[in-house]
Amino acid sequence: MRRRVPLHVVILAGGSGTRFWPLSRVKRPKQFLRLAGDRSLLQATWDRARTLAPAGRIWVVAPRGLAAAVRRELTGLRRDRVIVEPSPKDTAPAIALACATIAQHEPGAIAAVLPSDHAVRDGSAFKRAVATASDAARDGTLVCLGIAPDRPATGFGYLKVRSAPKAGAASRVMRFVEKPDAAQARRFLRTGRYLWNGGMFVWRVESFLNELARVAPQIHRAASAVLAGSPASWARAPKISIDYALMEKAARVAVVRVDAGWDDVGSWDAAARLAERRTVRRADRLFLGSEGSAVFGGRRLVALVDVPGIVVVDAADALLVVSRASSERMKSVVDLIRAAGRADVL
Repeated sequence: MRRRVPLHVVILAGGSGTRFWPLSRVKRPKQFLRLAGDRSLLQATWDRARTLAPAGRIWVVAPRGLAAAVRRELTGLRRDRVIVEPSPKDTAPAIALACATIAQHEPGAIAAVLPSDHAVRDGSAFKRAVATASDAARDGTLVCLGIAPDRPATGFGYLKVRSAPKAGAASRVMRFVEKPDAAQARRFLRTGRYLWNGGMFVWRVESFLNELARVAPQIHRAASAVLAGSPASWARAPKISIDYALMEKAARVAVVRVDAGWDDVGSWDAAARLAERRTVRRADRLFLGSEGSAVFGGRRLVALVDVPGIVVVDAADALLVVSRASSERMKSVVDLIRAAGRADVL
């Protein structure tokens, strides 16, 4: 009988608050918003994590400016399980710091790394996928959780596998593919050999750190130095995603397919898609000839007449009206706000 390996969960809770302006702000990025139900995205991620591991094995990585907000949001989170980044450095240094911290406590542990801003409808299916990935990670393989695509999306990176991936099994990743154009995305969907890169991972912390030391030594040294009491060393870590820093260069990478109603909630269009699935009706939201439209925020009555496919976001100090088809342009909107000198609404 194989010895049971303890599973830890790492929740990534960084973010800049641009995609969901005006509800999200620099000090309140998207994971603090209630876009998919009565719980914030961060709280919902915590709920999923609690089905995977006890509270003592759940860690949250957050930049210094968000650490207090994370503690307020997650009342069940142990104070000593908040890992504070000296400064935001994207996902690779954040994950490195978390895995190095876990390795100090339990070197043989497996870690599941989860962003805090995703939505998952089927928690049981998600839990089964993590269990499959944990088994696959025992031999040192770095395992991605890949999403079974339901449309030819151009907003996600893809993972190419050798053959059509089956539920309940890990498949070798042949290569990471950048966000495709529409024609490529349709071809990927037809072949059945591509999964969306969900930005979620499962691995032995020691295997991850060994591979990191091999292909991204700057990040490994910076994380180790911070844990050794030298936070100034963090400045030497590059600002880079985990895919670019490690996963695309790693020797052994596999993927487990996830069929769990996943959504990365990456835009107001995605938030509107989630709202369409909910059956809750509100008396202060009136729609006439405005199919596919959605309203977020605010307490006043909002009526939409003959304006299909738009999102209205009503904040106390700003109002956004955006076509769902153009909701990926929010970064440009935030750039315009900065150029106008309106940092007060960011």
